[in-house]
Amino acid sequence: MSPAVTHHGHQQPSWHDDLPSLLFLATVLLNTALIAVTSSPWLHVLLALSQALFLAGCQEAKHMAVHRTFLSHHGANDAIGIVCAALFGVNFIAYRYFHLRHHRATCTNADPEGRLYVLSWKTRWIWLLAPLEVPWVAYHQNRVGWTMVPPSRYWQRTMALAWMVIFIAAIGFGAWQSAAVRQLLLWAYVVPATVLSWFDFVLTQAEHYGVPVPASTPRRDPGAITQDILLPPALGWITLHRSLHRVHHCYPAARWHQAPRLLRVDPTTAPMTYLAFARRWMAEGPRLWRPLETMPIAANVDTSRVEGGQSS
Repeated sequence: MSPAVTHHGHQQPSWHDDLPSLLFLATVLLNTALIAVTSSPWLHVLLALSQALFLAGCQEAKHMAVHRTFLSHHGANDAIGIVCAALFGVNFIAYRYFHLRHHRATCTNADPEGRLYVLSWKTRWIWLLAPLEVPWVAYHQNRVGWTMVPPSRYWQRTMALAWMVIFIAAIGFGAWQSAAVRQLLLWAYVVPATVLSWFDFVLTQAEHYGVPVPASTPRRDPGAITQDILLPPALGWITLHRSLHRVHHCYPAARWHQAPRLLRVDPTTAPMTYLAFARRWMAEGPRLWRPLETMPIAANVDTSRVEGGQSS
């Protein structure tokens, strides 16, 4: 049985809870291998669509690794986080401090995510530009998060950057040398990542949609400023329940596969379906950010209470 999860509480690590994460990683590798060996255009298209959802899961694996809840072993957890972050051009260590600051100051002027929305376009056509948003978000997270890393973690930040550079260089060299690698890159990454960007744009907009942004407040109830988006069960599991963002903010110590149960037992939740939120978004427009005053984002965040899955 899985260990109990309390609101903002810790749980005792268990290797049994790693099995769903390990199964996910094995399935991603299998799907990628099938893309590499097949020569059928139709199979390439079908497998690429599956790969898009698996990449959404990799995004969430990166996120869970920030809280050290993807795998029990901290070294293995961070290694997976570094690899998954590199898929999207993100320095995992910088992102960890960026994201933990978001948890500590959600939807206030001290929230580093705010800078992503301050200059957001009001037009709904921004949805079509979602593939361009991915590198922009990565750049922002790297630039802001880089300064938040404390000196004691500089070496980890540098190692994460080195891995990302080596990874990109290796892919580029392989694509330059081999047509087979170019085809694999196209169907296992470029096409899926593009499809994912349009799908995931809605989920990103939904996380704290319509929440007022005060300059600063006492700690706010995370359930009141975050929402869950319901996906069909199969899609939810493939994407590691990335859409249940309210559950994550309320129970940051929970493993990703515990999210559906936590959603069911929480009487205060009011999830929306993906299509219902998309209709609301089309009616009300993009998520914007209206800071009441300018506040500096503190560097060198103390993560002693959040790295183990707890968000302070």
